[in-house]
Amino acid sequence: MEDNKPIVKVYKKFLEQEGYEVDVAYEGDEALEKIRGEELPDLILLDLVLPKVQGEEILKEMNDIGIIKKVPVIIISVKSDEENAKKCLETWGAKDYLIKSNWSLSALKKKIKTYLD
Repeated sequence: MEDNKPIVKVYKKFLEQEGYEVDVAYEGDEALEKIRGEELPDLILLDLVLPKVQGEEILKEMNDIGIIKKVPVIIISVKSDEENAKKCLETWGAKDYLIKSNWSLSALKKKIKTYLD
């Protein structure tokens, strides 16, 4: 769930080349629809800054309806403050928090494998 379409293209292409099936939501309301759907994904990459509904609200809703216990969430955000990361991880149940400027696609692949294997 990411609103920056060029970044999404890169993530999607990379992850599909690694053998993953990728579904995308560009806006927060679209993301909420998808997580409320019948079929849950195996893992969610969630940006905190999204149009219409912010990532924090999505994360809170996932926690409230119990999806966070079934689906690992990796936050990928430009927000680099420690307090926000702690809230996402400890309060709302995200599994990991990556700051966009501090990681690579190979690091993302490693994180994903950690939570899917």
